[in-house]
Amino acid sequence: MQKLFPEFPATSATDWKDQLTKDLKGEPYEDLIWKNENGFSIQPFYTKEDLKQNYEPAFTHANWEICVHKENISSKEINEQLTADLNRGASSISVNCKDVDLSVALKGIQLNYIQSIFIVDETTATELKKYLEQTYNLNDLNFSLITENFKNEADLKSWNKVISLFETYKNIKTISVDALAFHNQNCLAYYEVAIILSALNEYLQSEIRSSTPFVIKTGVNSDYFLQIAKLRAIRRLWTILRTEYNLKNDLHLIVETTLTNKSVSDKYTNLLRTTVEAMSAVAGGCNELIVTEFDTLFTENKKLSSRMAINQQLILKDESYLDKMADIGCGSYYIESITDAIAAKALETFKHFEKEGGYFKCIEKNIFSNEIKIQSDQRNELYKTSKQLAIGVNKFRNEKEKITLSKQKLEELKHLPLNNAVLNFELENFFN
Repeated sequence: MQKLFPEFPATSATDWKDQLTKDLKGEPYEDLIWKNENGFSIQPFYTKEDLKQNYEPAFTHANWEICVHKENISSKEINEQLTADLNRGASSISVNCKDVDLSVALKGIQLNYIQSIFIVDETTATELKKYLEQTYNLNDLNFSLITENFKNEADLKSWNKVISLFETYKNIKTISVDALAFHNQNCLAYYEVAIILSALNEYLQSEIRSSTPFVIKTGVNSDYFLQIAKLRAIRRLWTILRTEYNLKNDLHLIVETTLTNKSVSDKYTNLLRTTVEAMSAVAGGCNELIVTEFDTLFTENKKLSSRMAINQQLILKDESYLDKMADIGCGSYYIESITDAIAAKALETFKHFEKEGGYFKCIEKNIFSNEIKIQSDQRNELYKTSKQLAIGVNKFRNEKEKITLSKQKLEELKHLPLNNAVLNFELENFFN
């Protein structure tokens, strides 16, 4: 067995290219090189020669928590849905605490046995601590706090007060960046990573510190390998930032499947989209994963869709065994190469943000919003011209499917706080 591989001659990148050129029979080799929307080229093949170094795993954990998120419903409904979801197999909960009666919403939820995420501001964080102190020993709890507002220095100062409320508890993570809103505006992968890096740097420059892992919440779309690379690039750049500031904190990634490609028509296709996205989140090293329900834009059967969102993750664990090996992309010629490309482009963009004054100044100057609009408009155009396909929408559409949307529902869909190119195409072509 030891002699098996030496018996085969080594094949260099030049050998592969020469063979491809021969097989193309006069067609230009350059036609096989694809210019990725993130600004770097995708080669037709990759070899060991493309690797810049011997890569260590970007993360070492294999398992992840199945998370369910609740907001914009009554406290009683939150409790009923969380109870049902935990009984179905969820192992983590996420709750936006705004206008929520915690004693009702969390009644019977044993937080000391699960991980949790709470989206709070200074006021709701104080209320949360008061409730938890009455019910638990806070040293027994493991949860992340995500800031509802992080747009200026005043928000940072307010959040510092939240950090001080929980700083003595070893398993309560308080330094967090929520980039999901940027992701759901349909920005490019490298740009999203650069924004995350810039937000993290605001914490570090203000000398806010914690011994617990830093938390990042973001999204993944259906561009499978690219999204794996994006999440790995976040971890790789965090290592650089952590070294620069002489920190030892780990990184805790909360990932949610995107809202930028979900359709109203042929909505069961959304199950395929979210499955691909969930796989990329896991392969990219998420610690907690929220799979959006397939009918999230137009809910008809909440019980079915919420159960399916949990079952998708259970299948990835119990039937696909994706929870048995850490960083399955490590050493992959292709994945490592595009991880490097995204990280390099993001780092360059991050440096540009710093020259503009940093994260808060970029928000104030509308630098993020203006650039993301350009990027999302370009994606909208791809769907309009069918250069980007959405199965069941602009390709292989089920002409027999009849969907009736009320005027109120149409207005709700048109004013969602996101940029969904697939939905935009549907609203323009099918539901006017």
